[in-house]
Amino acid sequence: MFYRDKFLFEEDDLKLKVGFLHFSSCSGCQVAFLDMFEEAVEILDAVELVYSNMLTKRRDIPRMDVAFVEGALCVEDPHHLNLLREVGKKAKVIVAVGGCAAFGGVRRLSCGNQLPQPQHQTFVPITEVDSVKTKVKYAIPGCPPNPSLLYSFLLALLEVNEDFLLPFELMTSSTKASGFDIISEVVNKGFCVGCGTCSTACPTRALSYNRECSKPAFNSNLCVHCGSCLAACPQSFKPYPQPVYT
Repeated sequence: MFYRDKFLFEEDDLKLKVGFLHFSSCSGCQVAFLDMFEEAVEILDAVELVYSNMLTKRRDIPRMDVAFVEGALCVEDPHHLNLLREVGKKAKVIVAVGGCAAFGGVRRLSCGNQLPQPQHQTFVPITEVDSVKTKVKYAIPGCPPNPSLLYSFLLALLEVNEDFLLPFELMTSSTKASGFDIISEVVNKGFCVGCGTCSTACPTRALSYNRECSKPAFNSNLCVHCGSCLAACPQSFKPYPQPVYT
């Protein structure tokens, strides 16, 4: 099954129309997309880039099949609010890319911008904005996401590989996006196998591998709540029955 069958696109749509939109972030997620294009040559004939603040000159938001959104929403910024409202109208599917768009990320720790605009201080991930919740189908964790993961996601989206896409779909409603969750949901419940994948995935080294106990060690001062560790952990999305303590 191809994406047109899944999302009921028009029969004359020969390419998947995608756009990249930027809110409050460092633009690292969009740069990660650029880094993947060497691998993506084989699928470029199936994808059309219709909007990007970095790669296209157009200012208006066109209609698109999939909008990849990076960054958290500043709720006091009229431009952000208008942009998200426009994306909600023009895009058929929205994908939250990176920790800021999916979970709030490092923007959760913000207490305001520098002068002369200190009032811009409240940031939320787009997964928590009610006006677009029905459009946000997937969330890709990472700070930034690995380019190979982005390529695999785009390929799975084209082929409608639902098994591959399911964890990203679940992450749109998840608030678990830090090393605290690895410790509480995996290690403390006896699911950790000591593989070290979470510490390898962490971009800030907030998680390290403790060789004495073969388990991860967590430094909360370094965590940016990007979700990379929980997404990488092979035990985090398995349907284990939750233990009950009496």
